[in-house]
Amino acid sequence: MTAGARPTLKDIARRAGVSVSTVSYALNEQSTLPLSGTTKAKIRQIARDIGYVPNGLARSLQAGTSRTIGVLLDKPVTTPRYAAIVQGLVEGLTEQGLHLALLHKGPASQWVAAVRGYQLDGLIFVGHDDHEVPGELAELVAKHSVPFVALDCGAFGEERPYSTVDFDYRAGVELLMAELERRGTRTVYYLRPDLVSRAERIREQAVFSALGQRPEVALRVVSTGITAEHLKRLEENPDQQASYVHELAGRVEQALGTDGADPGHTTLLCSWGADVEAVYRVAQRRDPRYTVAGLAAGTLTTGLWPNLVYSRLPLEGAGRECARLIMGETSTSPVHEHLLLPPVIDAGQSTNSETSAPATAADEK
Repeated sequence: MTAGARPTLKDIARRAGVSVSTVSYALNEQSTLPLSGTTKAKIRQIARDIGYVPNGLARSLQAGTSRTIGVLLDKPVTTPRYAAIVQGLVEGLTEQGLHLALLHKGPASQWVAAVRGYQLDGLIFVGHDDHEVPGELAELVAKHSVPFVALDCGAFGEERPYSTVDFDYRAGVELLMAELERRGTRTVYYLRPDLVSRAERIREQAVFSALGQRPEVALRVVSTGITAEHLKRLEENPDQQASYVHELAGRVEQALGTDGADPGHTTLLCSWGADVEAVYRVAQRRDPRYTVAGLAAGTLTTGLWPNLVYSRLPLEGAGRECARLIMGETSTSPVHEHLLLPPVIDAGQSTNSETSAPATAADEK
């Protein structure tokens, strides 16, 4: 064995004076080949002495499984939304005795080849905005029957050769509007980004539809100033977040200053949970009777802050469902499931009405 080289089975065999196959049998806990205790102990001691580490890839090739699932995610896991999804994935996969490998960039052929070569047991694709399963990847998955699950790609109701998990954004809006109606809301300031993503289209249509059925509620649309290009810059340069929060606060201040709506019956509705904290601070500073709501959960906990309501996406639950589904996809006769997960209302104490809603869920972000 040359200096610095990784010890091999041949190195152990040479020192023990036995064949490579004997060494392999001695180091394999599952081997049923009868070996004397003395020979087995000698070989294992030599392996420890020279620092031999089993080749995991070779074992995967031999066993036909790596017990590892590749997760295709091109968003920072420091983002609360994706941190929660990954947490659910880790918990779900761990319960199944599987490991997670985050795969950030690379051609579709590379990851499919990794599955076919037993370096990975399957793939989970995490979508966002209008980022769905690329055509090349979908074709290779179907062609080679790769175990595959797609999350948040808007595939519910469509037949796909793999399992899917999606969020019911429309139901989230309807649940939240019903809660705001119960709280006596008469004016809604709808704070939304200037994006045309799938989720934003669904939410906006649902907001307009829900308020169209409630003519007694006035709607004011306020842009947060976020465009696709702006969002990309924020993700690449998190230090710019402070300037965005300052700009958002100014937009909210300006909107509230031009209208005489009763704060006790007014809700500031944030399309993004990430905007809730900045909006809530402005609302509390102007008048604590304002209600602030989010179509996704933010950093503030409803149990601690009054007049705060979320339509909470089951992010960790979605991760766990993906872990469950990928196990089914790895079976010899996979059954493709297509799930649509509804949000839940997470509502804190209301100070504006006789009725109040209890805090129901721990903050997910």
